[in-house]
Amino acid sequence: METFLFLAKRFWWRAQLPPSVRRMQWVAITGIALSVAALFVALSVTTGFEREYRNALLHFNAHLMILPEEHLSFSPDAIAQTIRAAGIENLEVTRVTPYLYREALLIHKGKIKGVVLKGIADGREGLVAGDALAKNLGLQKGDVVKLLLPIGRELSAKNIRQMKVEGTFQTGLYEFDSQFAQIDIETFRNLFHLPKTESGYEIFLKDPAMAPLAQPVLEKQFGPLVTIQNWVDLNQPLFEALSMEKWLFRILMGLMIFVASLNLIGVVLLLIFRRQRTTAILRALGLDSKKIRRLFAVHGFVLGFLGIFIGALLGEGIIFGVSRYHWIPLDPQIYFLERLPMFLAGTSIFIIVFLGLLLVWSVSWLAAQRALVVPIREGLHGPG
Repeated sequence: METFLFLAKRFWWRAQLPPSVRRMQWVAITGIALSVAALFVALSVTTGFEREYRNALLHFNAHLMILPEEHLSFSPDAIAQTIRAAGIENLEVTRVTPYLYREALLIHKGKIKGVVLKGIADGREGLVAGDALAKNLGLQKGDVVKLLLPIGRELSAKNIRQMKVEGTFQTGLYEFDSQFAQIDIETFRNLFHLPKTESGYEIFLKDPAMAPLAQPVLEKQFGPLVTIQNWVDLNQPLFEALSMEKWLFRILMGLMIFVASLNLIGVVLLLIFRRQRTTAILRALGLDSKKIRRLFAVHGFVLGFLGIFIGALLGEGIIFGVSRYHWIPLDPQIYFLERLPMFLAGTSIFIIVFLGLLLVWSVSWLAAQRALVVPIREGLHGPG
């Protein structure tokens, strides 16, 4: 070990390295650092979008939805008991509530907006509007709005109802916040002249990921007259698109890191060329060839490690800055979010750093093989 450290100091010491080697080193470190930082940022953006969409969907929608035929009705307690009786491990029902959906026109101060009304069992007498919907129409708590309901074949003044605004809600997803309004389900049935038996049911689970396992149980129990949907299947196209983007970014940014790490080959080969005479003398004195190869390989690895470390710090700094100070706003009508979401899990960071280190070591080790190719006699007449 002492021999290795002595030789490393002799080979790597900054004052003893030619300017051409030092420049190549900085090129290699900078290229790897920028590539790693770009991978961090790209993956954090796609993961952030996926996380925000998932949270918004689970905040507003249920994990399972039951839509029975009009002549059928169920008890929320009976539905919960059916799921519990299935005996599926880690499947726990937290809440079962009735719901209904209808479309309507919302009128306020000369502005008209098509909305989706959702009837839920909240006991409120008025209307709760999405935050973006309230801003677009200038709604405030206590305002009285008009609802034009599609009852019958024609729309007329008879279909207009007045309701008081009792508040707003915010899911974080612009599509929901700008188009939905909630009212109590009993008020909903009275507005649309619906029987009390007509209702869908929302099922909330402790672990949303268990929803696909609970669906077959309910389908077997309630039969073909009931339509059952889970949140995973309903939003599968969205999450498949985000997953595809994540893999695309992984491949493209991974190729960038690979190309940047190839600069290490140039650094190692240039160092080998500049140290031909020293290397030949050490080999002539009987120094193990593997130690000489390891000496050059470790040099390339150290440079790669510095590049990965700096890139990781730079990437994490960008992620923290954008997440904390919201440097990049978004148009919610296009992206459904008001700011760029960024999030990168610790496991992803570990995998990127580990694979990056493995890559730079492999490249450096292969390049260091050149140190053993030059014959000793020829090396004695070389530089260094």
